[in-house]
Amino acid sequence: MNRKSIIIVLALVSLLAGGVFAHDDDSFSMRHLAIRWGQHGVMFDLTSSIVLEASGLDATQLRESLMAGATLAELITANGSDPAQTSAELATQISEQIQTESASRIAGLQDGITEALEHSPVDKRRWRRSRPVPRLPFGGEMNSIILEATSLDAGELRSALLDGSSIAQLIEANEGDVAQVVDALTTQATDAINAATSARLAGVDSVVSEAMERDFSGSFERLRKFRRGGRGIIGFWNSFGMHSDAGAAAEVAET
Repeated sequence: MNRKSIIIVLALVSLLAGGVFAHDDDSFSMRHLAIRWGQHGVMFDLTSSIVLEASGLDATQLRESLMAGATLAELITANGSDPAQTSAELATQISEQIQTESASRIAGLQDGITEALEHSPVDKRRWRRSRPVPRLPFGGEMNSIILEATSLDAGELRSALLDGSSIAQLIEANEGDVAQVVDALTTQATDAINAATSARLAGVDSVVSEAMERDFSGSFERLRKFRRGGRGIIGFWNSFGMHSDAGAAAEVAET
């Protein structure tokens, strides 16, 4: 994914997935799954060093215990550790990671947005009628800022982009200041990232607490069925269309 696409996705979309994500090696062995649990944009590895230390198990033993139906809280308690303390340590670690990710995204916003405005989204070498109609580059209020700066409606802007113009060129043609538009878009995107980050941070404690008491065995069973799914056009797909090629990440959605 290029920088422009990353900016669009990370600035405007707060992750709202729920489920167990499993990363496998080429053997497809259930013993070697790297298990990550997440909801509402909060994601962490169930086999993290914090959990392994608290449970006294290695990663393989922990996976096998979870597959058998044991909860993280039970495994931690059986080792004489405190699930509440482990939850607090995990929550702190996850919160720090979320804040670091947010700061990194914000740091790259201005350059990414500038690149998006200056880049022509179409291949000028192709015949116009064969070019796919370009989408507006951002979303919501950010696109509204662009429409105002170009004095075009959405259809007119798409048509101009289809002809090979960049948004920066269209802003300048309207006697606008590209740098000011970049600043306005950066502010808007920064606010969106900060809001999404706050929402994620607010959910950390509840997501970690739920994971501590959750029985994941049903998710593993669905993953087994998923592994036995039919062969798709590319890689392996189950009845829900989830990709599970070797080395890829597969989501086992919670019902």
